[in-house]
Amino acid sequence: MAVTDVLHAQKSVYDSLLTKRVKVENPVYKPVIGIGGGAFAFLGDIKGPYWQMFNNPGLQLTVSTFLDKNHFYTMDFHFSMGTLSASQGTVETHLNFKTDLTLFGVSVRYALSHLYRKPSSLSPYVGMGVEYFNFNSKGDLKDAEGRPYFYASDGTIRDPHGNITARDYVYESDLRSLDLYGRGDFPEYGFAIPLEIGVEAFLTRRVSVRMGTSIHLTTTDMIDNIDRHSDGLATNRRNDYFTYTYLSLHLDLFSDPEYKKEKQMFAELPPDDVYSGDEDQDWVLDLHDECPHTPAGVKVDTLGCPLDRDHDGVPDYLDQEPHTRRGAVVDDEGRQVPDTTGLSILSKQGAPAGDIGYYLSPGGQQGKKTGNNLPAKFRQVDLNHDGEISFDELLKMIDDYFDYKTLLSMEDIYDLINYYFSQ
Repeated sequence: MAVTDVLHAQKSVYDSLLTKRVKVENPVYKPVIGIGGGAFAFLGDIKGPYWQMFNNPGLQLTVSTFLDKNHFYTMDFHFSMGTLSASQGTVETHLNFKTDLTLFGVSVRYALSHLYRKPSSLSPYVGMGVEYFNFNSKGDLKDAEGRPYFYASDGTIRDPHGNITARDYVYESDLRSLDLYGRGDFPEYGFAIPLEIGVEAFLTRRVSVRMGTSIHLTTTDMIDNIDRHSDGLATNRRNDYFTYTYLSLHLDLFSDPEYKKEKQMFAELPPDDVYSGDEDQDWVLDLHDECPHTPAGVKVDTLGCPLDRDHDGVPDYLDQEPHTRRGAVVDDEGRQVPDTTGLSILSKQGAPAGDIGYYLSPGGQQGKKTGNNLPAKFRQVDLNHDGEISFDELLKMIDDYFDYKTLLSMEDIYDLINYYFSQ
C-alpha cells in the first residue's frame, strides 16, 4: 500500500472521530414541490349513458407549505390542466362537448394522522379551497366529410341526405359562437370551490405520495354550453360540477435536514477506566490517586489522600486529637504521647529504618554529659538559651539537617540525640 493511501486512511479515521451527528433544533421547512396526474369527470346538463370518470386526463403541479408547527395544516398552491367532455347521443338530442380546462387555485388541507393511537406513515386528509378556471367548449357536430349528422330512429347516424355516416370525434365547432340555444356570448371562465379527500403516504422524510379525489363546485352552468335558460332543452337547475381523481409525488428538496454533521475540536471517545476511572469516588482519577481506597465521603487533597490538617500522620477522619501541635509524637489514633519515645521520633521524621538502632545504640558516639555546660557545637540548637536541649529544639535540628539548613554532620546529629537522652 502506498504511503499516500495510508495517510488518506488515517485522515479519514481522524475526520470521523472529529465529526458528530446531531439533531437539528427548530429546522426551517421550505415549500414542497409536487407533480401528479389524474382524470377529470364532468357532472352537468349533458349526460351520457355512463359517467366518463377516466376519459379526460389531467396534470397538476403543486407547491405546499406548512401553516403550523405541528404540521396539521398545509396550504397548497396548484396549477392544473386537463379536459372535460360529455356526449348524449339519442334520437331526441345528440348533444356533446369537449373543452380544455386550466385551473389556478389555493387550498388548505388538514391532516388526520394525529388522531391515530400509534404513529403511521399514512396520513388521511381533507381539504377545501378556491380556484379560478377557464374553458373553451367545442362540439363534434360534423362527420369526417364536414357534413352535419343526426341520430336516426333505428340507432344509426346519418347525414342530411339520409346516408349512414359516423362520428369522427373531432370537436371542430365553437359552441359559444354558434349560439345554438340563445345564450349569446357567455364568459368562458369561472370560480370554483374544491372539496378534497385523500391519503398521503410518507416514503421517506423528504418523499411522499398522495392519492385523492376532489369535487369542484363551480359558479357557472355554461361549461357544456347549456344551462337552465337554453331554448328547447330540458336541463337541471344547478351549476356544472367536475371531479378530479389523482396520484401525485411530492419532494421536500429545500427544508433543513433532520440531522447535521458538526466538526469538533476534540474527539469524544468511549470512557476508559484506565484513564478516567475513580474507584473511590473522591474526584481524583485513579491514575493520579496516591490513596486509591479512601472511604466514601472523606475529604481529600489534590493527590486523593485524606486531609491531615495537624500534619501528625493520622488523617482527620481517624484523628482523635485533630489539633495536635506540630511535631508532637502521636499514637495511631492521633493522640499525643510522651516525648521520651525516641524511636517514634525518628520514625515520624523518616530516618532510614536500618540506622535507627544505631542512632540509639550504646555503641554509638555519645556527647558527654556536662550538666548545664552545653557543648559548643550544640549551642546553635539551644534556641531559648537555657543551657538544655528540649525536644522541640532537637526535632527542629533534625528537620534542618534533612532540609540542608545546618552545617552539623550526621555524626553531630548522632551525638546530639545521645546528648538529649543523657542530659
